[in-house]
Amino acid sequence: MNKIIIFESKTDSLRTFARLMAEGFEEAGYQVLLADMQREAQAREEIYAFADPGNTAALFFNHAGMNLLTDERQSIWNELDADCYDFIVDHPMYYHAAMIFPIRRLTFLCVDECHQKYIERFYAGKIRSFFFPLAGIRSQEPEIPFLERSMDILFTGAYLIDDDVSYHVQGLGEGLRQIWLECFELLCNQTWLTLEEGVERCLNKRGLVLPEADLRDTIRLFQDMDGMLRSRARAEVIRTLANGDVKVHIYGEGWQYLDCKQQNLVIHDRIPFDGTIPLTADARIVLNVMPWFKSGVHDRVYTAMLNKCVCLTDKSVFVDRTLRDGGEALLYSLEHLKELPEMVKQYLQNLDELEAIAERGYAYAKDTQTWQCRARQLAEIIERS
Repeated sequence: MNKIIIFESKTDSLRTFARLMAEGFEEAGYQVLLADMQREAQAREEIYAFADPGNTAALFFNHAGMNLLTDERQSIWNELDADCYDFIVDHPMYYHAAMIFPIRRLTFLCVDECHQKYIERFYAGKIRSFFFPLAGIRSQEPEIPFLERSMDILFTGAYLIDDDVSYHVQGLGEGLRQIWLECFELLCNQTWLTLEEGVERCLNKRGLVLPEADLRDTIRLFQDMDGMLRSRARAEVIRTLANGDVKVHIYGEGWQYLDCKQQNLVIHDRIPFDGTIPLTADARIVLNVMPWFKSGVHDRVYTAMLNKCVCLTDKSVFVDRTLRDGGEALLYSLEHLKELPEMVKQYLQNLDELEAIAERGYAYAKDTQTWQCRARQLAEIIERS
């Protein structure tokens, strides 16, 4: 197989990932077609002209392009006998319809090992999946020496105020509502648990053991909690730093509404994803707060490393296994945030040590954690299929 069709998403970050993967596949000797579902009719014509049935793979990001149909309303991918891969960057509970979409040869690429285990468990081994971590991007601008960078700490991302529990539980029966509230409290206090682990613990506490399909559907009823937990964790980290008199440059919306020492937040307007990469290269520390990945990693982590700045990130099982605190990155715990401001201040008073961490992070990531590298890794998976 030496042809691949890669779909560009409407989401600007996923569009960038797709283009970089395309470069990697071309370097690996593949013929590549970049298709855009915003021009669906044109994309269909290009696919038919490009594809070689039985010798073509397709890569979707959050299944953009997966549901492309023939004139007879059948899957174009079955007609082309294509080997399809859907790179899902969120929890699989959001994508049940995609999981059961009738494509014969479909593999899901998961950014968190727990996501991959969820698919294995709740789809009874009928769906092929791999753990496939996100990657980083190096700025193409001239490198700024570490000591000359303009920002000590940078965070890119919005503050989505999502703390109205009553809104999310409306419509639930009283029993399920109580379980929802108990699960939310549990996960706020035991932040190392996945949402599915929290739901199952709260059900089991009541002596409720559901069949797998029913448990999966119950978890999907709780999916709003995922966004609430993400928002809460992000706000708590930024609030802790600001109230600890650590100045943070933020590019993103909504932070003027965060209840904290606002004088320690340098708030800038939101900018497109590609614009955040040169910003990373002008910071000494890039802050990451995981989007409730309990055994995965965010692209901010590797983007920081590839731009020779220090990634300050909360832990996950995968991060703990692959990165050393004070080695290639700085690691903190959501359970011990009170320690974070003092730790950051101490490192900012020792820029030589910070720079050494940045250099070790770069050495770790430069050859193995780029999107071009991910393309080569996926090519190996395709060739083994």
